[in-house]
Amino acid sequence: MEIGREDKLDELGRILESRSMHGSENLKSFLKFVVDKSLGDGADQLKEYTIATEVFGRSNHFSPRNDSVVRVQASRLRSKLHEYYATEGKADPVRIELPKGHYSPVFSVIDREQEDAPGTLNPAHEPNGGIATTTQLTTANEISRTWKERTWLLAALGVTLLVVVVMVIVFRDRGPGLVWEPFLRTGDQTLLVLSNPPVYRFTNSRDPDALIRDSITLTPGQIKRIEELLGDKFMIRNSPGQIILSKEQFTGMGEAIGLYCITDLFRSVGHGVLLKQSRTVSAEDLKNHNVILLGSVWVNEWSGKLPIKEDFAYTRNATIENRNPQPGEEQEYSPRFDSAGGLIEDYALITVKPNISGKNTVMILAGIHSEGTQAAAEYVAIPEYMNNLNQRLVQFSGTRYYQALLKVAVDNGIPTTISLLSVHELHAPTE
Repeated sequence: MEIGREDKLDELGRILESRSMHGSENLKSFLKFVVDKSLGDGADQLKEYTIATEVFGRSNHFSPRNDSVVRVQASRLRSKLHEYYATEGKADPVRIELPKGHYSPVFSVIDREQEDAPGTLNPAHEPNGGIATTTQLTTANEISRTWKERTWLLAALGVTLLVVVVMVIVFRDRGPGLVWEPFLRTGDQTLLVLSNPPVYRFTNSRDPDALIRDSITLTPGQIKRIEELLGDKFMIRNSPGQIILSKEQFTGMGEAIGLYCITDLFRSVGHGVLLKQSRTVSAEDLKNHNVILLGSVWVNEWSGKLPIKEDFAYTRNATIENRNPQPGEEQEYSPRFDSAGGLIEDYALITVKPNISGKNTVMILAGIHSEGTQAAAEYVAIPEYMNNLNQRLVQFSGTRYYQALLKVAVDNGIPTTISLLSVHELHAPTE
């Protein structure tokens, strides 16, 4: 039983319109491109270079060795597809997958009446190769009888072994000064500090009088403008038109996603972490732990309180100043916005320096905006990015402290391409 072209396109449409893909315009374009090419005569064009130039706007000089945008976005797309089929797409008649190692989509259909039968599996293949259709369930022993299926299983095993080898190289055999060596060499838990900056929120009818007395009443014109920008949202309809300062409740979206990236990385290598809000952290905490701070001084006061002279610093103008420009570097890096005020380019810093006691290490992952903070966390958590930073750190002959400057392309509030612009060595006061 072959899956018809229209069925495949219908499934593509369901995914593109799903909540899981909402706001992920680059991933939508990526998925649509590979599906369209696979259904036409362009399956042979599904190469990293073609995708980089036609989907992500790279120039004809694109080099996969220097730019991992396609591989990184493919990993994100696989995660989004997994999320979609685990939730709103669970009952879809057709599935689209992007297997690791190549960019040709695989289509499959599940027999809903038998899919829950124990110990069964059937990745039956179509004659055209590369597109699989499941029409009935067979046992795992029956699958191994075909050469193609045995090859597929061996390939999957090979990918798994490769991942294991990479993890061993990255997390066990690292030398002094590389990204995670200071945090993994001891059995002590690392302290993660999540920013919680003061922000204004809408009041509600149950807020206590003490809060209402300190609220700011919006003018009719301001309320109208907010309605135009936000639409008919629940909080708008049910607010009396006042806002109050909240000092404890919120953090940035980029900081929250960055927290997930870091905790997932530590979990993968068997290390636990501690978590505190920045407002509850004390100097004693920073003295006794290796620490990772999420967010810049704009949202996390501790990011600017630790001793060491830094080459890159955040300014009151919401830019990054380069106090020690090297050849080809700029003296200041400013975010860019589109005509509607949406952030399209941010800058971020990965700063590693001594803590208060000088015995432990602090890593600060911070963008000028929240999107940059997410990008900094991803850069030290995603192996392809991490390896690139590791290679750059080797040139400093074992230095423990440094700053890495990142340039971050942003699409609809989501960091996409992350580029490493510069790495500067830092020296502790006693060095």
